[in-house]
Amino acid sequence: MCNIAMRTPFPSGRLVASALFVSIALWAVMMYGTLAHLTDMAGGDVPFDMRPLGYRVGQARSLLATLGEDGRAYYAHVQLALDAIYPATYALSRGLLLWWLTMPGRLGVRATPITIRVGLLVPPLAAAAFDYFENSRIATMLIIGPSVDPDLVAIASGATIAKSAATIITEIAAVALLMIAGVHWWLRKRAQAM
Repeated sequence: MCNIAMRTPFPSGRLVASALFVSIALWAVMMYGTLAHLTDMAGGDVPFDMRPLGYRVGQARSLLATLGEDGRAYYAHVQLALDAIYPATYALSRGLLLWWLTMPGRLGVRATPITIRVGLLVPPLAAAAFDYFENSRIATMLIIGPSVDPDLVAIASGATIAKSAATIITEIAAVALLMIAGVHWWLRKRAQAM
C-alpha cells in the first residue's frame, strides 16, 4: 500500500523545468527563426505577433503587401503552424510553475490559499486563448492580403494587445513569486545553519 505522504507532490520540480524548457525552446525557434525570417522577408517590417501594442489598418496592409504571396504563405504554413503549439506550451509551463511556487514550503510553510492559486492560472490561460484567437485572425488576414478589412485588423490587433497584457501579468507574477520563494529558501537555510 502506498503512503500518501511519501508520494511526490504534483507538479514535481523536474516536470516544471521540462515544461519551461519546451516552451522557451519553442519561443526561441519562433523568435530567432520563423519571425526573424518573416521580418527579413518584409524588409524589416515586424510581423503581427511581435507588435505588443497592436497595429493599425495601414500598418497591417503595408506588412501584408511587403510580405507578398511567398511571405504570406510562409507566415501561414510555418509560423502559424508553430504558433498552434506554442500557446498551449506557454499556458501549461507557466501554470505549472505558478502552481509549484504556491505549494507548501515554497512561499511559506503552508500552501497559498486555493483561490489565489487558481486565480494565478487565469493570466497564462487567457494569454493562450487570446494567442489562439489572434492566430485565427492573422490567418484570415494572410488569406485576404493587402485589401484586408479595417474591422478585421482591429479585432486581430485587440487580440494581440490582450495576449501581450496577459503574458506580461503572467511573467511579472512568476518573477515576483520566484523572488519571494528564493528569499524564503535563503532564510530557511540560514535558520538551519544557526
